[in-house]
Amino acid sequence: MKNLTWVVATAAIALLTAAPALSQSTGDSQAKPQVTRYWLDPEYQRSLVEYEKKRDALEQARALDMVGVKPGMIVGEVGAGNGYFALKIAERVGPTGTVYANDIVENFLTELRERATERGFSNIKTVLGTETDPRLPADRMDMVFMVQVFWHLSSPVEVLDRIAASLKPGAKLVLVESERGKSVHGDRVVEHTRENMLNVVSRTRFRVERIDTSLPAPAWVVVVLALK
Repeated sequence: MKNLTWVVATAAIALLTAAPALSQSTGDSQAKPQVTRYWLDPEYQRSLVEYEKKRDALEQARALDMVGVKPGMIVGEVGAGNGYFALKIAERVGPTGTVYANDIVENFLTELRERATERGFSNIKTVLGTETDPRLPADRMDMVFMVQVFWHLSSPVEVLDRIAASLKPGAKLVLVESERGKSVHGDRVVEHTRENMLNVVSRTRFRVERIDTSLPAPAWVVVVLALK
């Protein structure tokens, strides 16, 4: 799998390639990776502002309204990267709620924690996972989001089933994805189609509860999954 937060830098690939190499960890090693604080670089900051403006234009945060995220909820995000969406969730759930922000790259999570501190959020907990296990707390989540992440999973069935184990009864998994493009996993090319997405979901512990195509950007879809 490409790292779960490849999409955190899609529009900012240049800034990441210009920054020092990221230290990637699967969370299995006891040795802590050295943190490279690339986010302090002025060029990174300028590129990040432009990237997040592009994400704002997609109005992905409308998904929070579509699925009813409310104050006090415990919400997870798998592939949170440096926190673009996690920070929006944290604002919505408020000080009585909690956000579990997962990634497999320690640097991204460190950057996320610093961004949260700068913005006054104390309700975000970061979770270093692996390529097959987000390591969210079991039976605790009211909802879990995956935003621009699904197509970058090399083992999507296993990841979704691990997420299922983190959900409370009645909780939902929400996918916010594009139905356009393709991903390459080794010698395998995956087309970003709804059919392919739903085929994967059918092999997991989830069922499709509803599909919302009302986001303003073409080809973007919000898929709400419930446990079977």
